Amino acid sequence: MDEVLQQLNAVPGVIGSLVCGRDGDPIACAFPPLFDSAIIEGVTAAVTDSARGVFDATGPAELLDFRYGDGRVIIKPLQDAFVLLLCTKKVNLGVLAISLNVAKIKLESHLVARGERQKPAAAAPDLLELAVCHLADGTKGSSFEQFGMAALTPATARQVSSFYKREAFKKLKITNRVNGIFDIFPVMIVNESDSSYDGKIILCKSIEKKLEALQGDGLLVEIP
Repeated sequence: MDEVLQQLNAVPGVIGSLVCGRDGDPIACAFPPLFDSAIIEGVTAAVTDSARGVFDATGPAELLDFRYGDGRVIIKPLQDAFVLLLCTKKVNLGVLAISLNVAKIKLESHLVARGERQKPAAAAPDLLELAVCHLADGTKGSSFEQFGMAALTPATARQVSSFYKREAFKKLKITNRVNGIFDIFPVMIVNESDSSYDGKIILCKSIEKKLEALQGDGLLVEIP
């Protein structure tokens, strides 16, 4: 899906694009690095909520064009999903619509394949499950983003140590329950005082992409 989104981004006037579910949760995202993931998720949820309202009121539509002072948000409905594009005010909607019609076929094919892969694995009683989350302040996660690491708060690290009866660990085997994808990744401890991060695992973007993990997904963690 990333390749299809990059092709859409190449259309003059398109700044960034993403695919999200009907509930607004991002599935694939191709935005410039200066866009914070938490802000993108918030905007996506708000805009898709408005889109659902329009569709409920008017029925099926080929395209929605939300116009703002500094730009436009274009939404193309897919099967059980949306493709959303942030554009400049002067984007050529006619040219973009042609590219979106081509992208729609490819994206829906990827979504079907993705759905077939998503066979949730049962949580094993001897494995600890943690939910995926993001640091609200992206600058705090710069080091583990740079080195491709996962992060835990001190309280969560103690929880993992206690569960597996191991005092120290530097890596974790992480398995996405949703699709069964797993790998072993280095882990760092972040001194985050916000207790809302406790009991969760903070992933950098490269790990999220490899595991195809979304915010709130349950991940099984093991000390290898």
